Amino acid sequence: MRKILVCSAKGGVGKTTTAINLSSALNKLNNDVTLVDCNFTTPNVGLYYGISNVGKTIHDIMNKKGNIHKSVYLHKSGTKIIPGSISLSSLKKVRPEFLKQKLNKLNSDFIILDSSAGLGREALASLDACDELLVVVNPELPSVADALKLINIAEDIKKEIIGVVVSRKRGKFEMKMDAIEGLLKYPIIGVIPEDEHVKKALVMEESVYDLYPKSKSGRAYKKLAHYLMGEVFYEEKKS
Repeated sequence: MRKILVCSAKGGVGKTTTAINLSSALNKLNNDVTLVDCNFTTPNVGLYYGISNVGKTIHDIMNKKGNIHKSVYLHKSGTKIIPGSISLSSLKKVRPEFLKQKLNKLNSDFIILDSSAGLGREALASLDACDELLVVVNPELPSVADALKLINIAEDIKKEIIGVVVSRKRGKFEMKMDAIEGLLKYPIIGVIPEDEHVKKALVMEESVYDLYPKSKSGRAYKKLAHYLMGEVFYEEKKS
């Protein structure tokens, strides 16, 4: 079982989109995958999948007696999801310090954690609970500079950093890939291009990988999933 935290020190970089589509790609490659929304303040995983109105969420089990298995939902794609509650009142009962204990009761090949952005209490609880990190950045200096702070904290507590995922790459007026690697001191293991199919999938409450696996972003997420599995990715030839 691998607990991988998809994280960023800045909001809006594509962290949740990466967590969702990476989970879908890993699932389609015959892995048992559980996607956990660890963003207690502004959870979005359930909203992406259209399952925000459910019985039990991660907010309900983040206490001493909560049973995490009661908050697991099987999506039609095959991915198991633990969504968060969008109710403001649910925040009152959340105790992030229980996250690590609860996650240890799950049993999947991959447990993908969608962290809250920033370096606050929620994000640090997710950092403590994971085994490995994927750091998501945009190819812009503020995003990369903030990610460096996150990496320094992760290194201080001896967490393994798998690498960097560059999201929403457009190709113009952006940091070069070697400059990002030079600043962060970790390899870029995935580059996700800006893709209108991502927005289309969001409207349809699905992952872009499930709906448009042959899109530019869909292929990029598949390549990233193969990397995490330690497999060589072979690009399919276009007919």
